[in-house]
Amino acid sequence: MMTTTLIDFSQHTFADIMEETTKCLTEREADRNKWLNMDGSYKKNGAWKYASKTKQGDSGESLVCTTLQYIFSEIYGDSVQCSVVNKGKGEFDVEVYIPSKNKTITFEVKTATEDVNGSHQFNGLKKDINYDFAFLLGVAPENFFFRIESKQYLCDTMTTNMSKDVVGSYKYTVSQSKLLEFTPQNLYNELLIKKVI
Repeated sequence: MMTTTLIDFSQHTFADIMEETTKCLTEREADRNKWLNMDGSYKKNGAWKYASKTKQGDSGESLVCTTLQYIFSEIYGDSVQCSVVNKGKGEFDVEVYIPSKNKTITFEVKTATEDVNGSHQFNGLKKDINYDFAFLLGVAPENFFFRIESKQYLCDTMTTNMSKDVVGSYKYTVSQSKLLEFTPQNLYNELLIKKVI
């Protein structure tokens, strides 16, 4: 028969072992994860990668609306109105109204973080809803990128449904090398080239 020796563990824990093991795991994960620093903390835009898709989309709409307001106001004056419509739910997400031209421009905003292959997959684009342009916002660990495409262009080129079960909702994948760095000058130039302004 084996005797059990009573040992008092009340002054001891596994905390040091657990902390060291967690530190090793963090370093191992960060070594292969472009969104994390070596200490496991987020890179500059890491919060975008790990946010829920709804919060990520809401933030993308807000960022796009604010930057479009800036550019359109520089061109047409302070009377330009730019807003996220119906909290981004509905036919389109952002509306720009230019009173001096009595013109409204609508944008469907799609936000996608950089994947392991250096591309951005913009999900949920539809051909049968009413918007003028898609604003494709690509978020990388340290920078932002974008591209603007007309609805007509997307209708002509999109062929891949998001999934077998979702008909009419397309994915549009773009290599980051084919996006523009998100700067005021690049946004202005893209708006000119795509004949938005």
